Amino acid sequence: MSSLPRPAARSRRRWVLALLFAVLAAIPPLFLLGLEGGTVARLWAIFFRANPELPPAVLALTEATTLVWAWAIFFGVMAIIMISETAPGRGPVTESEGEDIETTVADPWALGRTENVPESGSGPAASPGTGVSPEAGPEGGAGGFMPVVPNMPEVEAWSSRGGRLYGMGRYEEAIVCFDKVLKLYPRFAAAWAGKGLASNALGRYMDAVRFYDESLRLDSRDPAVWYDKGNSLCAISRFEGALQCFNEVLILDPRDARAWNNKGVCLASLGRHDEAIPCYDRALEIDPSYAVAWRAKAMVEERLGRVQEAVQAFKRFISLASELDPTLVEGVQRHVQWLEASTGQETQPREPQ
Repeated sequence: MSSLPRPAARSRRRWVLALLFAVLAAIPPLFLLGLEGGTVARLWAIFFRANPELPPAVLALTEATTLVWAWAIFFGVMAIIMISETAPGRGPVTESEGEDIETTVADPWALGRTENVPESGSGPAASPGTGVSPEAGPEGGAGGFMPVVPNMPEVEAWSSRGGRLYGMGRYEEAIVCFDKVLKLYPRFAAAWAGKGLASNALGRYMDAVRFYDESLRLDSRDPAVWYDKGNSLCAISRFEGALQCFNEVLILDPRDARAWNNKGVCLASLGRHDEAIPCYDRALEIDPSYAVAWRAKAMVEERLGRVQEAVQAFKRFISLASELDPTLVEGVQRHVQWLEASTGQETQPREPQ
């Protein structure tokens, strides 16, 4: 990976050059004006105790004045150029394929996220979540810290476009945009994470994990990237690794209900059902309306033989998810009826504590 010059050092070099050019521009005209006013002759007399006659006027000499003022103008313009290039936020802005590209930093993963971790046991993947984690800057640290680089406006433009394409489901095109970002600025962590999200959506889970690892190498304190890496590892049944990722999320954000739910999914998938239940309970304590966690908990309770608790959790899921997925809810209702018939009694749903 190529390294970029340090912005502060570059700025200092430009200021030094600007000062040097300004001095070079000023010396010849000052000398000429001093010669015109006899200042040079008087200095000569002082230093060498001489008394020469004052020189004739030289401003009328066309060739001398032309050369002096051309010299002054040239180096003066160079000094102005150096000063203007040290101004913050300046840099080349390019348009791509005739589109009007925005120049704001996109958070690719904020455009859309699904909880694509399968719940324990059979059944479809979890339903989409709505939480969005805050963006962390590419050099580490929260708050969107953005280092100054010469081509940052172009970097931001490609990143923004990649985020929009990802949100529209055009994942291959989004990857091309993020590749352009990384060619300009290889240490842009959000672009690596964006490539991970797009690769995950295309089913390229190992590539996604590799891109997430690169993003985390640059910024290890972004819970969103840990979360997405955990989802990709779950998709290829690497539950131990996914569990470590969700633990990292919860260290950074202990109130992430989705991470608690997915930690429970990993534990249940590893056969650690008793450890999974407290994770679902923690997710539901944070968000009692979290339908996905109610269903995941119900399935584990059923596996543990606690049928009444399972039925109550299934009914909570039905009451919360009836408008989200009617087909799934209908199947759960039939399963609840079968459980109640098998136990010989009907249990009423219990309000969460």
